[in-house]
Order: sequence, then C-alpha cells, then structure tokens
Amino acid sequence: MGVLSKLFRKGESQTTATTVEVACRHTALTARWDRPEDMGKQDLASSFHCETCGEDFSGDEGRRLLQEKRVTLGD
Repeated sequence: MGVLSKLFRKGESQTTATTVEVACRHTALTARWDRPEDMGKQDLASSFHCETCGEDFSGDEGRRLLQEKRVTLGD
C-alpha cells in the first residue's frame, strides 16, 4: 500500500460525519419593532428573532418565550 493510499485510505469505506440536531432553547431573543417610537417597549415589539438559530417569532410568542425563560431561570 502506497503512502497516498494510506493517507487517503483508498479502498476502505469512508465514514461519514453524523449530525445531531439539538433543539434551540431560544435564549438569545432580540425584539423587533415596526415603529421607531415603540423601540425599547417590549410589550409593543412586533416580532422577536432568535440570534442562535435564526428563527423568527410573533410578538406574542416571543413574549411568551421570554416569560418562560424568566420562570425557568428564576427557579
């Protein structure tokens, strides 16, 4: 067996990397507002964006996730 064959293991089956999906906990939510005058008021946020997984949530759903996170982290 040649050096290159040993290096690249020609003739042997290549193993493939296994990916494991992990559910995002959405711990990095960023609020989004439609109107500049609403900025900074979390209850007026029109949507939320998870910086970890890139998923977008409606305003109500984002606020619910934030509330759940506070309850979970507070215990």
